[in-house]
Parts: sequence; C-alpha cells; structure tokens
Amino acid sequence: GQDRSTPELPDTAQHPWRRCADQGLWISRQPRAAATLIWLLGAVTRLEALQQRPAYRAGGVCLGVALCGLVVASPPPEGLSVEGWRTLGVALLMALWWLGAVLPLTVTALVPLVAFPLLRIAPIREVALPYAHPLIFLMLGGFLLGRAMEEVGLHERLVAGLLRPEALRRDPRRTLLGLMIAAAVLSGLVSNTATTVMMLPLALLLAERSGAPGRSRSAFALGLAYASSIGGVSTLIGTFPNAVFAQVSAEQVGREISFAQWIGIGGPFALLAVPTAWWVVTRLLVPAGGGSVPAPPIPRWRPGERAVIAVIAAAMLAWFTRRPLTLGVLTVPGWSPALGLDGLVDDAWVAMAAALILFLLPAGESFVLDFRAAERALPWSVLFLLGGGFSLASTIRDSGLTSWLAGATQHLDALPHGLDVALICLSVTFLTEITSNTATTQILLPLLAAGAERAGTDPMVWMVPATISASCAFMMPVATPPNAIAAQGGSVSPGDMATAGLLLNLALVALATLVALSLAPWVLSS
Repeated sequence: GQDRSTPELPDTAQHPWRRCADQGLWISRQPRAAATLIWLLGAVTRLEALQQRPAYRAGGVCLGVALCGLVVASPPPEGLSVEGWRTLGVALLMALWWLGAVLPLTVTALVPLVAFPLLRIAPIREVALPYAHPLIFLMLGGFLLGRAMEEVGLHERLVAGLLRPEALRRDPRRTLLGLMIAAAVLSGLVSNTATTVMMLPLALLLAERSGAPGRSRSAFALGLAYASSIGGVSTLIGTFPNAVFAQVSAEQVGREISFAQWIGIGGPFALLAVPTAWWVVTRLLVPAGGGSVPAPPIPRWRPGERAVIAVIAAAMLAWFTRRPLTLGVLTVPGWSPALGLDGLVDDAWVAMAAALILFLLPAGESFVLDFRAAERALPWSVLFLLGGGFSLASTIRDSGLTSWLAGATQHLDALPHGLDVALICLSVTFLTEITSNTATTQILLPLLAAGAERAGTDPMVWMVPATISASCAFMMPVATPPNAIAAQGGSVSPGDMATAGLLLNLALVALATLVALSLAPWVLSS
C-alpha cells in the first residue's frame, strides 16, 4: 500500500547522476560500469525468482545428496581420516543448500543431527551438544532483553531524547543522523530486524515532516536500515556472525572473546561507520534544504520501564567487569574470580540472569516479560541455525578436516600483509549480498582460522575483518532483513539501494581492514 511512484529528478547541474528509467537506477556517466551494475541487479532478481520454483529446490536437494554420496563412497585422500572425509561430504551438502538457498536455512541446520550419526562420524550426544552452546543462550538472553525494551517502549524514549536538541531538527540531514544513531544504539541490544520494524514508521514520519527535497523518504528508510545493520556489529549479541566468531575463537583458536573485548572492536567500527553511511545516503538522496522537524514529545513513563533500564544497565556493567580489566597501568579485578566463580559463569550466564529477573519483576498488573508473548517473538529458527553451524564446525575440527582444508587459503599467505585482509573483507562483503551472513561465517571462519595458523598469522587478523564484513552488505534487498524492509516499506528503489550500497560497501571494506590491522590486535591482547 506504499506509494512507489517515481520521484522527480534533481537538477543534474547539482547532482551528477542520471536516471536509468527501466531499472530505476542512479548511475554515473560510465556506460560500462552502469551496464555491469544493471546486469548484476537483473541477475540477482532472476536468481531470486528461480529459487522459489519447486524444480530448483528438488534439483538442489538431489545435487547435494549426490555430491555427499560421491564423497562418502570414495576412499579418503592420504592424511585424512575416514571420519574427516565423510564430514567433508556433509559439509559440502550443507554449504550447497545454505549458499544456494535450496531449503530454509534452519532445515539445513538440522542435517548434522541425522547425517553424522548415520555415517558413523560422531554419536548423537556429541552432535547435539553444540545446539545448546553457551553462545546460544547469550543470544537468547539478548533477544529477551530486546523484547523487554520493545514491551515497555524504551526505543521511543531513546529516539525522542536524541532528537530533542534543536540542532538535530533544524536540517533534515541532521535529523537523519540522529535517527541513525538511535537505530545503531538500539540494534546493539535488539535484533537488526526488530530495530528496523520498530523505527520505520517514525523514520517515514520524520521524512514527511522535514519537507526535504529529493528522495528524502528513501533516504530515511535506507539510512535506518544501514544503521541497524552497522549497530549490530557493536556487541556480541547484536548480530549472529559475531556469535559465530566467538564460538570459533573459543573452540578452535582457544581464545575466549568477552562481551567487553568485542565492544572494544565493534564499538569504534560502528562509531565511524554510521557517519560514513549517513554521508553516503544524504549526498546521494537528500540535497540541502528542507524545514525544521517539530520536537518529538517525551513519552510518559510506562509500567516497568525504569526496571528494564536498571536491568539492562546492570547486565552491561556485569559484562564489562566479569573479567579483570587492564586500563594502562591500572588493573580492575573482575567480579567472577573475586567471588570464586571464574570458569563457572560467563557472558551467557549474565544474559540469562538478566532475562530471568525481567520475568520476575512486576509491571503494573503483570510482569515486565510475559513468556507467552516472548515465545512468539523469539527467533527460534535462527537459534537452531546457529546450533547447526556450531555442530558442523565442531565435527570438522574434531575429525581433523580443518587442518586438511587449511590449504584452501594458501594463496592468501603470499599476499602482502594488509592486502590479504582487504581481500577477505571484499570477498565476504560481496558474497553476503546474495547469501546468509550467518551461514557464510559458519563456513568461512573455521577455514580462515586454520589457514592463518598454518601461515603463522594470528587467526584474529583474518577472522575479525571477515566477521565485521559479513554484516556490511548494503547493495541488495535480499542481503539483509533491514534492507528488505526498507525496500518494501520505505519505497526504496533497487537502484538507489545499489548505488548507495556499492559506495558504502567499498568504504566499509577499507574501515574494516583498518580496524582489523590496528585496533583489534591491541584490544584482544589486553
């Protein structure tokens, strides 16, 4: 029911782009580049349509099973165990089904529970254990905290507070910056999808009231989607690739990544990436001008709202102070070793303790969190997806397949230091434009970790940029749920998204490379 009429073109003297009417694309005056981008957009659109056909799914299922059967039936190569060789067959099947979207991602994630015991690779008890990995409960606790924020309307208070200063309401561009900052902060605790859904009506209302020229409606929707994705990078519970990174780091590399350590990496990245996204979106879609936006009213305090703020603040403090924290010459002792709980509790324990408290705190005539309402809102399918990836990664490691596959990254060894990181960022960014970022990281991170160790490189140097880049796909509506929501609900044309997304992809590849080479080693060594 949204108005999808073509907006008026800006003055070409002020805006060095022209409209390609049949594709709805702003393109530069480079015919070859324009034609290539149009072809890519058309190819992705055709691929989406093809994936919905029953014949595609049937063919993909048969191809995956045949590929797995071919590997299992053939003898293993020298240096690899039978279990490792059979694990490779299952991994190829899952990679094909995941990356080709042959079946729903969660259905593919259940394959290890059936295939590994059947092929005598591992017993069901070992295969099922990763589906209850502590990181699954960290994400579950994060979802429940986010659900509590939604229930009490805390996101409305945050946005109203950020947009109170007149300086942010005087110009539509500044108003968009305030909106994007609010979205990025929220998506560190609430899922990117939920943040976009909650804030899109407000974003479109602000665009309408600003009276900005150009395509301000598209700009506000697109800026919101981009900020939601970027903000998720800032915390371990913000987006699923971060949890995959923490699992691979702990299980394969032997280095536990705390909530505070990841914020030390993802926080500065998001702090720089949000203004970068704002600059790209406003320069392309919102020419200078427009009116002032009225100050949003501060909502009344709802029952339970103060309690949610207190619990979230306590959880954040507990995450930051759980382990000893070194600040220059000063070392702050952590509470878990001080209480004799070191090794018994972790960040997942903090998340679940906070969530349990929210179920017990009163809010008016009920409680802050109601399990029936929370149960319907929780993304159970994605938690199974994480569990399936963890199970696959664990079996790949235990069977010795990881070391054998590390040779696939040997070409990265020969590249100059820095160029290898940039190539990883570039590859992951554009791969996740058409594939699930969670599935992509579950496949790539174990290989990158093993390849880095084989090359004598710190695995974090390759894993951190790959993890960040997995959440930085901004060109296609299918790349992320926030992109799809902006395209459908915010009247964002594929052309606008492709143009802004391409520029932002390249900018954040450079930023992720810089963070991985400079900031990450310092944070992870402390």
